[in-house]
Amino acid sequence: MKFKYIGFFIALMCTAVSFGQIKITGTVKDKGAVPIPGVNLLVKGTSTTTSTDFDGNFTISVPNKNAQIEFSFVGFANKVIPVGDKTSFDVVLEESSQALDEIVVVGYAAVKKSDVTSSISSVKGKELQTMTVGNVAESLQGKVSGVQVTGAGGPGAQPRVLIRGISTVNLSTDPLYVVDGIPMGTSINFLSNNEIESMEVLKDASASAIYGSRASNGVILITTKKGKAGKTRFNFDLSSGMQMMNNPYNMADAEGYATMMNTAYNNSGYSDYLPNPSQYKGKTTDWWDAGIRKASPVTNASLGVTGGSDKHTFAVSLNYYNSESMYEVGGWERITMRIANDFKFSDKFSAGITLNPRYETYGSPGNWADFDKVDPITPIYKPADQLNGTENEYSIYARSPSYIWNPVAAVKRYDDFTDQYNLNTNGYLQYAPIKGLVIRSQASVEVGDIVRNKFSPDFVIDAAHEKAEINSVEKWNTTDVNWSWQNTITYTRTFAEKHNASLMIGNTMEEYNQSKVWGYGEGVPNNSDTMRELDAATKNRNSSGNKTSNSLMSYISRFSYNYDGKYYFTGTFRRDGSSKFMENNKWANFPSASVSWRILNEDFMESTKDVLSDLRFRAGWGKVGNQNLKDAVYQSNIGQGFYPIGSDIADTSYPSTMANKDIKWETVEDISFGLDFGLWKNKLSGSLEYYQKETKDMLFLKQFPTYSGFPGYSTMWTNVGSMKSNGVDLLVSFKDKKGDFSYGADLTFTTVNVKMVNLSADGEKLYGSSNRTLTVEGNEPGYFYGYVADGLFQNQTELNSHTDEHGTKLQPYAQVGDVRFKDINGDGKIDDKDRTKIGTPWADYNVGLNLTFAYKQFDLVANFYSSIGNDLVNQNISDLYNGASLTNKVSDLSDLAWHGEGTSSRIPRLSKDDNNENFTKFSSLYVEDASYVRMKNLQVGFSFYNKFGLDKLRISLSGQNLWTWTKFSGVDPEVGGDVLGSGFAGWNYPVQPTILMGLNVAF
Repeated sequence: MKFKYIGFFIALMCTAVSFGQIKITGTVKDKGAVPIPGVNLLVKGTSTTTSTDFDGNFTISVPNKNAQIEFSFVGFANKVIPVGDKTSFDVVLEESSQALDEIVVVGYAAVKKSDVTSSISSVKGKELQTMTVGNVAESLQGKVSGVQVTGAGGPGAQPRVLIRGISTVNLSTDPLYVVDGIPMGTSINFLSNNEIESMEVLKDASASAIYGSRASNGVILITTKKGKAGKTRFNFDLSSGMQMMNNPYNMADAEGYATMMNTAYNNSGYSDYLPNPSQYKGKTTDWWDAGIRKASPVTNASLGVTGGSDKHTFAVSLNYYNSESMYEVGGWERITMRIANDFKFSDKFSAGITLNPRYETYGSPGNWADFDKVDPITPIYKPADQLNGTENEYSIYARSPSYIWNPVAAVKRYDDFTDQYNLNTNGYLQYAPIKGLVIRSQASVEVGDIVRNKFSPDFVIDAAHEKAEINSVEKWNTTDVNWSWQNTITYTRTFAEKHNASLMIGNTMEEYNQSKVWGYGEGVPNNSDTMRELDAATKNRNSSGNKTSNSLMSYISRFSYNYDGKYYFTGTFRRDGSSKFMENNKWANFPSASVSWRILNEDFMESTKDVLSDLRFRAGWGKVGNQNLKDAVYQSNIGQGFYPIGSDIADTSYPSTMANKDIKWETVEDISFGLDFGLWKNKLSGSLEYYQKETKDMLFLKQFPTYSGFPGYSTMWTNVGSMKSNGVDLLVSFKDKKGDFSYGADLTFTTVNVKMVNLSADGEKLYGSSNRTLTVEGNEPGYFYGYVADGLFQNQTELNSHTDEHGTKLQPYAQVGDVRFKDINGDGKIDDKDRTKIGTPWADYNVGLNLTFAYKQFDLVANFYSSIGNDLVNQNISDLYNGASLTNKVSDLSDLAWHGEGTSSRIPRLSKDDNNENFTKFSSLYVEDASYVRMKNLQVGFSFYNKFGLDKLRISLSGQNLWTWTKFSGVDPEVGGDVLGSGFAGWNYPVQPTILMGLNVAF
């Protein structure tokens, strides 16, 4: 009986307690008013918890009005609210970009940021979306320490990305891009920045060695957006504006051109080239205005849909990008779609599939330099009295005596466009039979077709120089079929609460297949659009084709361990076997190891936690490789060509590439040390890293020795030597908030020093860019190699004193006002032995500054980037300042060029006969300091929340590349190039200033 009373008493007490509870309801959203499912709620001081549903709604009971509820969710700052007299709350969580427990993607896994032991930098997708670019890699510029991005102008152009400098001299320096776990090569032109959730940059070998033979240039992991459980959400982004193309030079008008050319002729002892220059006043042909658009449209649009349930989530995005060229024809247009579905069949079994179809079309004339170089006296069209009525539409243009082909006519004839079609399918199956054990299989297939069509019409502008008497048609077709298959088993377990370990083993298989077909023909009956096909050609038909294939098999493993959140270790091992090498060199091993000490978690650091929020030391070592050379270089290849024999053309065959059966991997070994810190709850945070790396057995395409009896143009791949580099990466980040005002600043700083250690033979030299760069032991690769222009001869005395010890003039054809070349070796003559290092294309420092401000509904982003200490070769000097050619000149050349003692110390006198080789000798005259500071992006936005029936409406105005400070007088200081030919700036398509309006709608 007494147990009855006890039970009754307990029930009564429970009832009393329940009557004392207060029911609280509400919703949890992010700053963009998007509901957040799965947020954890805890009534502080109790064990009462719950979580938000798919629409961000919650219901929870608290004991009284003095209770406090804590809201927490991964990636967001925790928030505590007092209950008080309210029973309904609309809670807004703010993202915590400095949260130590945010998830970071590493090779074949994802870990907490606090568990990372290697050098990995992460950039979230929303940081990339503030810029409108065709290649999302350009958005990384200045945002990641240790990464140098050189922008590329022109529709569809790919920027150069260097991770901790260069690791090779004759192969591509681009990093490997891995999208959703699948290696995608060295270009991501196919991705829209609106599709990206995050990008992780693996900067050292301890991080990237898991990708083995293709990781020597670093690895960039890209995670695309996935669906989230909850209400279906729509997001529309539009950015549209104009790219500005202002003439980088103020060119001479017709009268000024005639005056300058007369001066050049007179200085060489000739009579006037164009007598009475005043007759040309007001008769200037404005070629630039006739052929170059002052503004060209650029549009980036994206529509995304996400949603799902706890069993199935989906994400669909449709993306459009269009950048028109500076001409009346040409540009780049891209349409991509991404359809991602993830299924959770049970607690143990899940799967997913992603489809990514895309279409691109591109092509653009490349002759914009001619619009400046062509003389301003020649008219665009032939005068009526020179036409006889038989000309076709491409023959009505005038010919310039400057030997520059009529640029307006060249653009009119342009018909060279490429269409590209691709479909990538990526699917996975995942099984977790027991707690901590995950078995995953992932496969991808990509099929692509590239079709290039080119038509060259017949025309006759000048019967001797500017003509094509017969038209021609060409077509290239390239088909790619690539597949990969990855299988991994991962087991994670915690022992005795403090020992945390994870082991992953697996294997990958990849195959890449490509076939090419080319066709050519001449004599199409007419130039109409419908006739521009191979079948219409009536003469000289020709064709060729080939097929290539390569494959890679790998075995991978990773072991991670940490003790009590203090001491961390990660070791990886990858073994690659590549079809690009013979059996004795087919396989290579790529190990790595890294450690981390979370100093802040030590007991002796307890007193510092009011100030310090993070303090870690990291060290890593690893080996990675480079096999990015052509297929089957261990075989000799026969080339095909044509050779004239009398009036006939004979097909010929010749040895083009010689076999090297001993060719092997290029290997990079590096070691790095890092210190991560955080102060005042990570208001101030950052990292400082130092690294050293060495490249061994560098792959290089060398000319085959002529004494072998083979043609001088025969080549052979070989392993030539080694190279070392070191540098420092620094990131300092500050974030704070005062009421409704929040602000932040990120500073990135990068240094790279690189030197050749040895080449394959003592004293060997590697030349590049028509012998204008040199690579030797003990110096950086690809430095500028030429003569030293030691000022100008200002008077006869200086000219007469530039002699050898016997009084013989070193430059016998020089006159006052010409360039004085330095006798470097002091042998009393100016010859090839006086060439020396005259500059370097490699920067001493790269600096990025990224500022963010927000006040209530306003936000502002400003990004700056700087390259300091590098030189560029301004090749345009020969066109703009050289009186020996008939091309147009800059308008103030008469003042810039030497015209009397003391009038110039750099630009030589105007001369029709360049007997002193002022411009034909490659010298320091062409080399300029190319340091610059550029405002990459300035964007201001205003957001409406829960207005107009929308969750969010944001409008923005932005400007890209609006302002640049530099002493460089060329077109643009952002210039790339391959390693042995880097830094040659000519009439390169510039990075253009862009003004854009933006619209973002979420509902």
